[in-house]
Amino acid sequence: MLAQTLPTPKMFYFDLGNVLLNFSRATAFRQMSEVSGVPVNRIREILEDGQLQVRYESGELNSRQCCELFCQQSGVQTDCDSLLEAGSDMFRLNVGVVPIILQLALARHRLGVLSNTCEAHWQHCLQKRFGVLQSVFEIHILSYEVKAMKPDEKIYAAAAEAARLLPQEIFFIDDMDENIEAARRFGFDAVQYQSPRQVEEDLRKRGVCFNY
Repeated sequence: MLAQTLPTPKMFYFDLGNVLLNFSRATAFRQMSEVSGVPVNRIREILEDGQLQVRYESGELNSRQCCELFCQQSGVQTDCDSLLEAGSDMFRLNVGVVPIILQLALARHRLGVLSNTCEAHWQHCLQKRFGVLQSVFEIHILSYEVKAMKPDEKIYAAAAEAARLLPQEIFFIDDMDENIEAARRFGFDAVQYQSPRQVEEDLRKRGVCFNY
């Protein structure tokens, strides 16, 4: 076992995409194309180049407004619920992280989700596929709800406030380097996700003991 070199956190926040869940935007774009008839490249232009997805994830737009703007910009009218579901059904559980999460929960460590996401993606994951997000994680800090996206320090402040802890008492893991750097500037003990084994090693460095 690695020697403890860092304080043991009082709260553990995990990013959603590519940490707890893997996802494929290519799959989402293809499914949205099948539903709407809009070419994949045009969907990518609207959502990514046109910043529609960012506006949705930041809480500037709700689901209905996002769908209406998509239809306006694509010139195609399509069923909103079908379009949102097609764009959301792209997530798969990162099975290697699950045992770590469950062991942390069994050891009564506080767990939270801290993610840039939109209403449709979150509701799909929460209600239809991944019940562990609700049963294991005490706090959900979601960009569309707090109206701030990583790496904006406002989302980290919301996470600290919700946990009722000082930033330095919080551990955070995310796959994006810019999000990790911003979290560290805010005061979090933050590490970049590479693999389940790396997560285990980083937790043990902080004195976290669990059967994994």
